[in-house]
Amino acid sequence: MQRSDMMIRPLFLIIDIIFHHIFLFLKDLQLFYKEFLRFSGFLSDMKKMILKGIEALAEFIFPRICLICGSRLISAEKHLCMRCLIDMPQTYFWNRSHNPMADRFNEMIEKNNHEAEHYAYACALFFYHSEAEYRKIPYQLKYQSNMKIGTYFGKMLGCRLSASLLWKDVDMVIPVPLHRSRLWKRGYNQAEVIAAAIAVSLGVQMNNEILIRNRRTKTQTKVDVQKKGSNVSGAFTARKYSSDIHIRHILLVDDVFTTGSTLMACFTALRSVFPPSVRISVATLGFVGGA
Repeated sequence: MQRSDMMIRPLFLIIDIIFHHIFLFLKDLQLFYKEFLRFSGFLSDMKKMILKGIEALAEFIFPRICLICGSRLISAEKHLCMRCLIDMPQTYFWNRSHNPMADRFNEMIEKNNHEAEHYAYACALFFYHSEAEYRKIPYQLKYQSNMKIGTYFGKMLGCRLSASLLWKDVDMVIPVPLHRSRLWKRGYNQAEVIAAAIAVSLGVQMNNEILIRNRRTKTQTKVDVQKKGSNVSGAFTARKYSSDIHIRHILLVDDVFTTGSTLMACFTALRSVFPPSVRISVATLGFVGGA
């Protein structure tokens, strides 16, 4: 027995020493991990400070200015200074089922003999006038390749729509399409930029494949008011839509509502594949008209 005890005791001693060293190693590893996290946090903070410094330097060398008044923007402002943002002539049509834009569009629907239609909702973010400074918003998007402008104000409109009960049942957002030749030349579709931001705000899909522009038309801004309708008549077709998702409400999106001719031509094309039970409404950044 004594001899066996003498053999076991060194074994236990060795095991005890091994566990003690393992414990010390784990303790050191824990301290190392804490220091590593602290150092990582330091690096993260340094990265943020460096990026802020670069941003501040860039703003000093290339100052951001308000799109409307030209004043220098502070870091919290985007595209418009606070004063111009407050002064923006918003329509508030998103809270009114019947408004001048919606009434005008529904009159066009009736004239085109669309029967048993849901009343089409219509809204725009702001009133658009050719002599007003706020015309620069769609102009920058359409002709100056400033897609950030379209995303910013599209999101702004989308947030207002999502807060209104009128637009809660929108299932799909469809942009007014460009002809493939104009899309190739410009590189993007301004209506799609706006529509994508609105779709994100509403939490629904954007579909840019159903509606097709099969004929290149003259730019509506260069066509007389009386000829705008004939210019886009029959210019759009719609593909058949097949999906497990039941569509109740489609939102058709463009940059500016002038006479409504383009949106009406798109509405007619969509109605050929969607029954009257599906409401088709419209939304734009600008609306040419009054309150």
